[in-house]
Amino acid sequence: MVFKKTLLPFSLFLLIGVVAFSQTTSQSKIYETYDNIVGLDNTGLYNGTEFNDLFLNTDGTYRYLNGYDYAQGSITYNGQYYVNVFLKYDLLEDNLLTHSNDNLSIFNVKLIPEFVESFSIFNHNFVRLANTNLGLPGNGYFEAAYIGNEQDLYIKHIKRKKDKPLKSGIQYKFSEDNFYVLKNRGKYIIISSERELRKLLPEKEEEIRNFYKSYKALYKSDTESFMIKLVKYLDGSKSEEFKQ
Repeated sequence: MVFKKTLLPFSLFLLIGVVAFSQTTSQSKIYETYDNIVGLDNTGLYNGTEFNDLFLNTDGTYRYLNGYDYAQGSITYNGQYYVNVFLKYDLLEDNLLTHSNDNLSIFNVKLIPEFVESFSIFNHNFVRLANTNLGLPGNGYFEAAYIGNEQDLYIKHIKRKKDKPLKSGIQYKFSEDNFYVLKNRGKYIIISSERELRKLLPEKEEEIRNFYKSYKALYKSDTESFMIKLVKYLDGSKSEEFKQ
Protein backbone atom coordinates (compact mmCIF):
# COMPACT_ATOMS: atom_id res chain seq x y z
CA MET A 1 0.00 0.00 0.00
CA VAL A 2 2.89 2.40 0.71
CA PHE A 3 4.24 1.75 -2.78
CA LYS A 4 0.89 2.63 -4.40
CA LYS A 5 0.66 5.89 -2.50
CA THR A 6 4.02 6.99 -3.85
CA LEU A 7 3.51 5.60 -7.35
CA LEU A 8 0.29 7.44 -8.20
CA PRO A 9 1.56 10.98 -7.61
CA PHE A 10 4.76 10.13 -9.48
CA SER A 11 2.77 8.81 -12.48
CA LEU A 12 0.65 11.93 -12.46
CA PHE A 13 3.79 14.07 -12.26
CA LEU A 14 5.16 12.38 -15.37
CA LEU A 15 1.94 13.04 -17.27
CA ILE A 16 1.87 16.69 -16.19
CA GLY A 17 5.37 16.94 -17.63
CA VAL A 18 4.15 15.49 -20.89
CA VAL A 19 1.33 18.03 -21.01
CA ALA A 20 3.73 20.88 -20.37
CA PHE A 21 6.45 19.94 -22.85
CA SER A 22 4.82 17.93 -25.63
CA GLN A 23 2.86 19.76 -28.30
CA THR A 24 2.02 16.71 -30.39
CA THR A 25 0.24 14.41 -27.92
CA SER A 26 -3.50 14.99 -27.65
CA GLN A 27 -5.13 15.65 -24.30
CA SER A 28 -7.35 12.58 -24.62
CA LYS A 29 -4.32 10.36 -25.23
CA ILE A 30 -2.66 11.72 -22.11
CA TYR A 31 -5.72 10.93 -19.99
CA GLU A 32 -5.89 7.47 -21.54
CA THR A 33 -2.24 6.85 -20.65
CA TYR A 34 -2.86 7.94 -17.08
CA ASP A 35 -5.85 5.59 -16.78
CA ASN A 36 -3.72 2.74 -18.11
CA ILE A 37 -0.98 3.44 -15.55
CA VAL A 38 -3.31 3.79 -12.58
CA GLY A 39 -6.00 1.34 -13.68
CA LEU A 40 -9.60 2.45 -14.10
CA ASP A 41 -10.64 0.36 -11.09
CA ASN A 42 -8.59 2.70 -8.89
CA THR A 43 -9.81 5.99 -10.35
CA GLY A 44 -13.36 6.08 -8.99
CA LEU A 45 -15.24 5.61 -12.27
CA TYR A 46 -17.07 2.56 -10.93
CA ASN A 47 -18.41 4.48 -7.95
CA GLY A 48 -22.10 3.75 -8.36
CA THR A 49 -24.76 1.10 -7.80
CA GLU A 50 -25.44 -2.15 -9.65
CA PHE A 51 -28.03 -1.92 -12.43
CA ASN A 52 -30.38 -4.72 -13.49
CA ASP A 53 -32.68 -4.41 -16.50
CA LEU A 54 -36.12 -5.73 -15.53
CA PHE A 55 -37.65 -5.17 -18.98
CA LEU A 56 -35.73 -7.54 -21.25
CA ASN A 57 -38.77 -9.21 -22.84
CA THR A 58 -39.40 -6.67 -25.60
CA ASP A 59 -40.86 -6.55 -29.09
CA GLY A 60 -37.44 -5.69 -30.49
CA THR A 61 -37.39 -2.11 -29.26
CA TYR A 62 -35.02 -1.02 -26.50
CA ARG A 63 -34.79 1.48 -23.66
CA TYR A 64 -31.26 2.61 -24.48
CA LEU A 65 -29.66 5.04 -26.90
CA ASN A 66 -28.80 3.26 -30.17
CA GLY A 67 -29.35 -0.33 -29.07
CA TYR A 68 -28.52 -2.67 -26.21
CA ASP A 69 -24.73 -2.75 -26.49
CA TYR A 70 -22.17 -0.65 -24.68
CA ALA A 71 -20.11 1.73 -26.78
CA GLN A 72 -16.78 3.41 -26.15
CA GLY A 73 -17.07 7.01 -25.06
CA SER A 74 -15.70 9.59 -22.69
CA ILE A 75 -17.00 11.09 -19.47
CA THR A 76 -16.20 13.69 -16.84
CA TYR A 77 -17.18 12.01 -13.57
CA ASN A 78 -16.68 13.37 -10.07
CA GLY A 79 -14.24 15.94 -11.42
CA GLN A 80 -12.12 13.49 -13.42
CA TYR A 81 -12.05 12.98 -17.19
CA TYR A 82 -12.04 9.43 -18.61
CA VAL A 83 -11.63 8.36 -22.24
CA ASN A 84 -12.28 5.08 -24.07
CA VAL A 85 -14.63 3.76 -21.40
CA PHE A 86 -17.73 1.63 -21.98
CA LEU A 87 -20.97 3.61 -21.65
CA LYS A 88 -24.66 2.96 -22.20
CA TYR A 89 -27.36 5.61 -21.86
CA ASP A 90 -30.69 4.42 -20.44
CA LEU A 91 -33.36 6.75 -21.85
CA LEU A 92 -36.20 5.19 -19.87
CA GLU A 93 -34.93 6.21 -16.44
CA ASP A 94 -32.32 8.74 -17.63
CA ASN A 95 -29.37 6.84 -16.19
CA LEU A 96 -25.83 6.48 -17.48
CA LEU A 97 -24.34 2.99 -17.19
CA THR A 98 -20.81 1.67 -17.42
CA HIS A 99 -18.81 -1.51 -16.96
CA SER A 100 -15.17 -2.47 -17.11
CA ASN A 101 -13.49 -4.47 -19.87
CA ASP A 102 -12.11 -7.11 -17.50
CA ASN A 103 -13.55 -9.70 -15.13
CA LEU A 104 -15.87 -7.10 -13.62
CA SER A 105 -17.66 -6.56 -16.94
CA ILE A 106 -20.58 -8.75 -15.85
CA PHE A 107 -21.67 -5.94 -13.54
CA ASN A 108 -23.58 -2.97 -14.90
CA VAL A 109 -22.81 0.11 -12.84
CA LYS A 110 -25.36 2.92 -12.64
CA LEU A 111 -23.35 6.09 -12.25
CA ILE A 112 -24.31 8.67 -9.64
CA PRO A 113 -26.04 11.50 -11.56
CA GLU A 114 -24.68 14.23 -9.32
CA PHE A 115 -21.14 13.14 -10.24
CA VAL A 116 -21.76 13.23 -14.02
CA GLU A 117 -20.74 16.55 -15.58
CA SER A 118 -20.70 15.54 -19.25
CA PHE A 119 -20.23 12.52 -21.50
CA SER A 120 -19.86 11.63 -25.18
CA ILE A 121 -21.15 8.53 -26.91
CA PHE A 122 -21.97 7.66 -30.56
CA ASN A 123 -20.45 11.03 -31.55
CA HIS A 124 -23.08 12.87 -29.51
CA ASN A 125 -22.16 15.15 -26.61
CA PHE A 126 -24.26 15.28 -23.45
CA VAL A 127 -24.21 17.52 -20.40
CA ARG A 128 -26.06 17.45 -17.11
CA LEU A 129 -28.25 20.51 -16.60
CA ALA A 130 -29.62 20.06 -13.12
CA ASN A 131 -31.36 23.42 -12.68
CA THR A 132 -33.29 24.06 -15.89
CA ASN A 133 -36.69 24.05 -14.10
CA LEU A 134 -38.42 22.67 -17.19
CA GLY A 135 -40.46 19.99 -15.45
CA LEU A 136 -38.92 17.23 -17.55
CA PRO A 137 -38.37 13.81 -15.92
CA GLY A 138 -35.00 12.25 -15.24
CA ASN A 139 -31.60 13.26 -13.96
CA GLY A 140 -31.01 16.26 -16.18
CA TYR A 141 -29.00 14.76 -19.05
CA PHE A 142 -29.31 16.76 -22.28
CA GLU A 143 -27.61 16.43 -25.63
CA ALA A 144 -25.70 19.61 -26.44
CA ALA A 145 -26.81 19.69 -30.07
CA TYR A 146 -25.56 23.19 -30.85
CA ILE A 147 -23.65 25.71 -28.73
CA GLY A 148 -23.67 29.12 -30.37
CA ASN A 149 -23.03 32.77 -29.67
CA GLU A 150 -26.49 33.83 -28.53
CA GLN A 151 -28.56 30.65 -28.71
CA ASP A 152 -27.81 27.10 -27.62
CA LEU A 153 -29.90 24.06 -28.54
CA TYR A 154 -30.27 21.07 -26.23
CA ILE A 155 -32.21 17.89 -26.87
CA LYS A 156 -33.83 15.87 -24.11
CA HIS A 157 -34.09 12.24 -25.25
CA ILE A 158 -36.78 10.25 -23.45
CA LYS A 159 -38.16 6.75 -23.95
CA ARG A 160 -41.55 5.62 -22.76
CA LYS A 161 -42.62 2.05 -21.95
CA LYS A 162 -45.85 0.24 -22.84
CA ASP A 163 -46.85 -3.15 -21.45
CA LYS A 164 -48.49 -5.85 -23.55
CA PRO A 165 -49.90 -8.87 -21.66
CA LEU A 166 -49.06 -12.23 -23.23
CA LYS A 167 -49.80 -15.80 -22.15
CA SER A 168 -46.12 -16.23 -21.32
CA GLY A 169 -45.84 -12.95 -19.42
CA ILE A 170 -45.48 -9.24 -20.17
CA GLN A 171 -43.90 -7.89 -23.35
CA TYR A 172 -42.51 -4.36 -23.35
CA LYS A 173 -42.44 -1.78 -26.12
CA PHE A 174 -40.34 1.40 -26.04
CA SER A 175 -40.90 4.57 -28.02
CA GLU A 176 -38.74 7.70 -28.11
CA ASP A 177 -39.90 11.23 -27.47
CA ASN A 178 -37.59 14.23 -27.89
CA PHE A 179 -37.88 17.67 -26.33
CA TYR A 180 -36.02 20.59 -27.89
CA VAL A 181 -34.74 23.18 -25.46
CA LEU A 182 -33.44 26.60 -26.50
CA LYS A 183 -31.16 28.52 -24.19
CA ASN A 184 -31.68 32.20 -24.91
CA ARG A 185 -30.48 35.05 -22.70
CA GLY A 186 -29.61 32.63 -19.93
CA LYS A 187 -33.03 30.97 -19.84
CA TYR A 188 -33.96 27.44 -20.92
CA ILE A 189 -37.24 27.17 -22.84
CA ILE A 190 -38.88 24.14 -24.47
CA ILE A 191 -39.65 24.76 -28.14
CA SER A 192 -42.79 22.84 -29.03
CA SER A 193 -44.09 24.89 -31.95
CA GLU A 194 -43.19 27.50 -34.52
CA ARG A 195 -45.53 29.94 -32.81
CA GLU A 196 -43.71 29.62 -29.47
CA LEU A 197 -40.37 30.21 -31.18
CA ARG A 198 -41.65 33.34 -32.92
CA LYS A 199 -42.99 34.61 -29.61
CA LEU A 200 -39.66 33.97 -27.95
CA LEU A 201 -37.69 35.67 -30.74
CA PRO A 202 -40.04 38.35 -32.15
CA GLU A 203 -37.16 40.14 -33.83
CA LYS A 204 -36.60 37.03 -35.98
CA GLU A 205 -40.26 36.30 -36.72
CA GLU A 206 -39.99 36.68 -40.49
CA GLU A 207 -36.84 34.58 -40.68
CA ILE A 208 -38.49 31.80 -38.68
CA ARG A 209 -41.59 31.80 -40.91
CA ASN A 210 -39.55 31.62 -44.09
CA PHE A 211 -37.27 28.91 -42.71
CA TYR A 212 -40.19 26.68 -41.73
CA LYS A 213 -41.73 27.10 -45.18
CA SER A 214 -38.51 26.26 -47.01
CA TYR A 215 -37.56 23.24 -44.88
CA LYS A 216 -41.00 21.79 -44.23
CA ALA A 217 -39.99 18.43 -45.74
CA LEU A 218 -36.92 18.18 -43.51
CA TYR A 219 -39.03 19.06 -40.48
CA LYS A 220 -41.33 16.12 -41.18
CA SER A 221 -38.61 13.61 -42.07
CA ASP A 222 -35.87 14.54 -39.57
CA THR A 223 -37.00 16.98 -36.88
CA GLU A 224 -33.70 16.76 -35.02
CA SER A 225 -31.63 17.86 -38.03
CA PHE A 226 -34.19 20.55 -38.81
CA MET A 227 -34.01 22.05 -35.31
CA ILE A 228 -30.21 22.09 -35.28
CA LYS A 229 -30.13 23.71 -38.70
CA LEU A 230 -32.73 26.30 -37.67
CA VAL A 231 -30.97 27.36 -34.47
CA LYS A 232 -27.63 27.56 -36.26
CA TYR A 233 -29.24 29.83 -38.83
CA LEU A 234 -30.94 32.05 -36.24
CA ASP A 235 -27.70 32.30 -34.30
CA GLY A 236 -25.97 33.66 -37.39
CA SER A 237 -23.79 30.65 -38.12
CA LYS A 238 -21.94 31.17 -41.39
CA SER A 239 -22.04 27.43 -42.01
CA GLU A 240 -25.84 27.55 -42.40
CA GLU A 241 -27.05 29.23 -45.59
CA PHE A 242 -30.75 29.80 -45.89
CA LYS A 243 -32.22 28.96 -49.31
CA GLN A 244 -35.67 30.29 -50.10
